[in-house]
Amino acid sequence: MPSERSIVSTALSAALGQVWECIEFWTPLTSVIIILWLLYRPDHFYPTVDSAVLATLNLTTDEPPNLQYDLAVNVSFRNSHSRLSIRYLDISATAFCGSGTKLGPADDALPTPFRQGPMNTTVLHPAFRGMVAVDSMVTAWLKKELEAGMVHVNLRLSLTIKYRVMWPFIEIFFYKYDCWLWFPPPGLAAPAIFDAGTRCWVVN
Repeated sequence: MPSERSIVSTALSAALGQVWECIEFWTPLTSVIIILWLLYRPDHFYPTVDSAVLATLNLTTDEPPNLQYDLAVNVSFRNSHSRLSIRYLDISATAFCGSGTKLGPADDALPTPFRQGPMNTTVLHPAFRGMVAVDSMVTAWLKKELEAGMVHVNLRLSLTIKYRVMWPFIEIFFYKYDCWLWFPPPGLAAPAIFDAGTRCWVVN
C-alpha cells in the first residue's frame, strides 16, 4: 500500500505536469499575440489633414465682440495594414483657436460606425460655421495673428476604433489627435487655403 508521502509526491508531479503542459500551450500563443500587437498596435495610426479652407475668421463690432468663423477640412484616415480591418465606432471633430477658444464641433455628425478594409483610405469632411463670444485675450491674439500674416487653428479629432487582431481577441481604443493648421488671413472675397497637408499627432 503506497505511503502518504508517495501519494502526495505523485499528486504533486501530476499537477506540475499539467502546469508545464499549460505553459507549453500558452507560451507560443501569447508570443504570437504580442508580436501581432507590436506590429498592429494603434499608435501606428495617424489621421492626416489633406487640405482646409478658412472662409471667415473675424471679429464683430459688438461689445464684447464675437468671433465669426467658417472652416472646412478634408481629413484622411488611412488603414495601412495589409490584413487587418479597422472598425470606426465613433469620430468627432472640434476646432480651437487662440488659447483654447472652441469654434464648435463639426456642423454635421461624422458617419459612424463604419468598417475600413486593409490598405484603404477614407476621407471625411468636417465643417465648422458659426459665432462664439470671446474675451479680450482672444481679441488680442487674433489681431496679433492677423498682423503677423498667419492664423493658426487646431483641429481636435476624437476616435473610438476597434481592431480584431486574431479571433477571439478584439481590442477597442480611444484616441485624441491634434492637427495644427495655418492660414494666411482670409479676405472678404478670397478664402484662405491650407494645402500643405499635415499629420495629426496623438494627444497624451
